[in-house]
Amino acid sequence: MVKITSYRDLVDDLVNIFCNEGYDGSSLTILSKNTGLGRASLYYHFPGGKEEMARAVYDRISKDFTRLVLSPLAADVTFEEKIKAMVSGIDLFYKSGRRSCLIDVFAIGGSKKFFSKEIHSAILYWIDSLARIFMDRGVNEDNAKIIAEEAIITIEGSLVFVRATGNYDSFKRTLENISKTLLSDIG
Repeated sequence: MVKITSYRDLVDDLVNIFCNEGYDGSSLTILSKNTGLGRASLYYHFPGGKEEMARAVYDRISKDFTRLVLSPLAADVTFEEKIKAMVSGIDLFYKSGRRSCLIDVFAIGGSKKFFSKEIHSAILYWIDSLARIFMDRGVNEDNAKIIAEEAIITIEGSLVFVRATGNYDSFKRTLENISKTLLSDIG
């Protein structure tokens, strides 16, 4: 019996698979098994194969990240509300540390050739967006970028740590500390 699934649900499944297995570990056998679709059905939805599936995953996570993490930084709210909304969005996006660091997933291995420029641009955009709200508070550009870079390095590093140890409490602690640190770095 063929599993009938919507494209959106299929991409949701693929997001989970790629986040858990990475690009290189997401073989067609694993993709087929974990989506419940045969290879022919996967190719029906994604004629470009695994690369097209990875593109759909990247596009989905980019939209979700923008909505949950980046958009709050541009909202017409107070500085404190922006920081709290961004940190809350990070927690939602990374499922309280249960979703892998997506930079790690798409910036190494076989997917690097497809996504390295986009990931580089996305990281720079996050740095600039976070730095901008500090500059709006009077922090000079160099210091604002350092604050943003250190926050992002801490967050992304904690995701790698969680993946290696399974210690999800450390991610929660990291987000609490990042929030406190960013709110204390004003002016």
